[in-house]
Amino acid sequence: MNPSSPPPDPLFRAIEFLRAAPEPGWDAIAGRVISSIRTTTRPGGHPLAAQTPPGMAGPGRIFVSDHVLRSTLAIELRQRYLCAPTRITFEMDDQTKTLRRVNIELTGSYGTDLRQLADHIRVTTLDVVADLLGDVLGQHPVDVTVTDVVTGDPLGA
Repeated sequence: MNPSSPPPDPLFRAIEFLRAAPEPGWDAIAGRVISSIRTTTRPGGHPLAAQTPPGMAGPGRIFVSDHVLRSTLAIELRQRYLCAPTRITFEMDDQTKTLRRVNIELTGSYGTDLRQLADHIRVTTLDVVADLLGDVLGQHPVDVTVTDVVTGDPLGA
């Protein structure tokens, strides 16, 4: 180090050190960490218009955050089926804030009838959406994509 130059920024040194020294075992846990980050609840979110329950009509509208729907759906799918939802996204009408489509990516278990699992997940998704938002999807599709298959419980993989 040149005596006339200021000492390097400690934050910069820490960043450089961490980049140069990868965490031992990271490769083994990277998938679970990234999956957990994707399902972490974040403040805010996009409002989705819910139908007013029958007999409760009045001024104003009810909205549910997409984070609430995503979290509820992920919990329900993990509890009912041998699968791990890895990504849940929504398509909505930006003008009306109405849900138009649900896309679900998941990890399944080897030996599971994946077509039957996808059919069950579609039905459950429609039920959860109807509970939180009303019958807003109607016949709009719920797309289910199996992105990985593991031996045993996908949540423990």
